[in-house]
Amino acid sequence: MKSMTGFGRATADCAEFSLTLDLSSVNKKGFELFVSLPRDWQPMERLISIEIKKPFTRGKINAACRVDFKKGENAFSIDEAALAAAADKLRRACEKLSAPFALTPELLLKLNGEIRTDSSAANDWEDAWPVVEKTLNEALEKIDAMRAEEGNALKADLTMRLQAIFEMVAEVEKNSKDTVCKYRDAMLQRLANSGLQLDVNDERVLKEISLFADKCDISEEITRLKSHISQFLSTMDENDAVGRKMDFICQEMGREINTIASKANNLELTKLAIELKNELERVREQTQNVE
Repeated sequence: MKSMTGFGRATADCAEFSLTLDLSSVNKKGFELFVSLPRDWQPMERLISIEIKKPFTRGKINAACRVDFKKGENAFSIDEAALAAAADKLRRACEKLSAPFALTPELLLKLNGEIRTDSSAANDWEDAWPVVEKTLNEALEKIDAMRAEEGNALKADLTMRLQAIFEMVAEVEKNSKDTVCKYRDAMLQRLANSGLQLDVNDERVLKEISLFADKCDISEEITRLKSHISQFLSTMDENDAVGRKMDFICQEMGREINTIASKANNLELTKLAIELKNELERVREQTQNVE
């Protein structure tokens, strides 16, 4: 069981550039990925997405790749023929649009930068990918370790809360056993106070008690609730992504608790049903962080 929350950072340093790659993830029902790359490396986004989708099934993941390109001897170069052609093309466009044209060093520098980007970008990212891939895998290992550690903490907390719920269900079962007897005694006492003396074996009394017993019987709900708790605990031991399954079990537990609350006919059962709802809500909040 893993958490959807995690962080991993890895760095690399080579002759052409130094690289820092940060991965962060938070909880989300579906899968959402944001990749931040240098402009020249945008084609690399597809390959990064493929790698990140291998360990993640859902969550909001952000991958930020910061690059510091080193300036070597050939860091600055000029393709004079291409630069002359670009300047001439720009001049003709300005004449056609009746716009002023002035060939300045600043304009030449900008044109040269655009030419170099267009001609080298396609090859640069492919050459850099092996280094980025290795760095990405290191970051994925770190974020996966953090998610596993967080998952263990969530498992310990959820186990404690499920145990508390199980104990409350046992208390509900105990208190529900005397409900019919208490109702019978209270009904006979009210009849006696009203001046009506009916035997406990009177057909009308038995029919009323029978209807009440059927109406307030929560034995099925208790059985299903215990089963759901057992399923939840066993689900946490699975190696697959279990967050959605755990969320579904929580919904089913909520249905049973709501039914118990609606059938509660004494103050103690009502109090226990409220406590069960509160504790289940805490469990549900925690499961939102499980992958």
